[in-house]
Amino acid sequence: MTPGGRRGVARTLAFLFLSFTPACSAHQPAAPRTGADAPIARGVAPSSPPAPPRHQAEDDDPDDIDGVSTPLAPASARSAAKGTPIQHGRATYYADKFNGRRTASGERYNPRALTAAHRTLPFGAVVDVVRRDGRRVRVRINDRGPFKRGRIIDLSRKAAERIGLIQDGVTQVTLELIWKPARRPR
Repeated sequence: MTPGGRRGVARTLAFLFLSFTPACSAHQPAAPRTGADAPIARGVAPSSPPAPPRHQAEDDDPDDIDGVSTPLAPASARSAAKGTPIQHGRATYYADKFNGRRTASGERYNPRALTAAHRTLPFGAVVDVVRRDGRRVRVRINDRGPFKRGRIIDLSRKAAERIGLIQDGVTQVTLELIWKPARRPR
C-alpha cells in the first residue's frame, strides 16, 4: 500500500470513528426528544444532537474568554421558552476590589468576562439582561447576590459596559432566561 493510500484509510477510519462516537459532555445529559424531533422508526436509536455553539461576545474579544466552557442548549430542551422574561428590577455591577476573588461557584471573578451574580438562578444559567432602552447583554450566572434590597443582579464590569451601566451605576432591567441547566437527580 502506498503512503498516500494509508493516509486515506486512516482518514476514513477517523471519520467513521468520530461519526459514530457519541459526544462527551461534562454537563447533564440532554432532555429526551419529544414531538416533531423524536425518532420516527421504532428501535432506531436517535443520533446525538450537534454540540451547541459556545457563547461568544458580539465583537469576539479574546478577553471575553474566562476559561470556563458553558455549552448553550436551547431553553426548550430545559423546559423553558427562550427569552422568557423572568424578573424585573434593578441591576448593579461588581466593584473593582473583587477582581480575582472567588465567586460562590468557585471560579475567580474576572471583570472582562460576561458573568453575573443572582440570588436563585443555578450556576451556569444564561440570561439576557435588557435595559428599558433595548440595550442587552447575555451573561452566565456564576455567583450569588446582590444582597441589597430591590436589586436583582450584579454584572461583571464588561457586561455593565455593554449596556451602559457604568455611567448610571444602577438601572432598571428585565432578565430573560435563555438557558438553565437541568436539575441533578437525587
